[in-house]
Amino acid sequence: MAVYTCMDMIRDCRDNKPEGWRYLIAQYIPVIRQYLAHYYKGRAADIKLIERVMMKLRDAQSPLFASPGAGTEREFVAALRGKVLEAVELDKASVEAEVPLDLETMTAALEPLTAMERQMLWMEAMAYTPEETGTLMNLEPSTIAKVRERAEELLRGKMDRWKKGIVADNGFALGRMAGAASGKDCLPGKACLDTLDGRITWKRKQDYDYHVARCWYCVDYFCRLREGDFALRIARPLSAEEAAQFQTLLSVVEEEKPFWKKVFAR
Repeated sequence: MAVYTCMDMIRDCRDNKPEGWRYLIAQYIPVIRQYLAHYYKGRAADIKLIERVMMKLRDAQSPLFASPGAGTEREFVAALRGKVLEAVELDKASVEAEVPLDLETMTAALEPLTAMERQMLWMEAMAYTPEETGTLMNLEPSTIAKVRERAEELLRGKMDRWKKGIVADNGFALGRMAGAASGKDCLPGKACLDTLDGRITWKRKQDYDYHVARCWYCVDYFCRLREGDFALRIARPLSAEEAAQFQTLLSVVEEEKPFWKKVFAR
């Protein structure tokens, strides 16, 4: 019996087949809730907000379904996060930072930091505490805290105005800037996944680290993949009852039961 995968879902959603949308609802609304619970406390159970996200995905032009044969579930989930944040930001959920910070300033100030240290810091821009970041990166929280303290000192030395917690305060804006900073030399998704999974040679790792230490887009992407991995690990599929309301919203027909199930249901 063939196993239905995320890539099958992407293809079927693009072709507007009900099985794709049923799978998306059951498997990935729990992931959407994980993102909401982290970034916007108290909105993980906001049905109207989740419906807004799903309606954006229902758009046939959604780039999430543009390449049905490419990528992986982990890349899909990392991209899904962006759609969730966009939907919430329609409510103007983010507050503008008191002291703004841009990528140019970060690049100049944080030149001494390694690729891994930049990810430890970037997780702060994504609202993760040292303890939470330690879970996502399999590192000691004390190590992460020290890196962040060092980064703050480096930033303070380069800025006319500075405020403790400046990276976290500017998190949403920095994420947008990083998302727009991709270039032709940025690492492809497979290279990032191979790095996270340890499927690369030492030479390749050195080359990748050299690029990542100079590219905030790739720093952000690595962090989003780590975040997505965790969300997939802890999310549990919706029950049939929970999924039904979202299937109605998206006008998705219910799965037809095999004949033997219909008989025993009587």
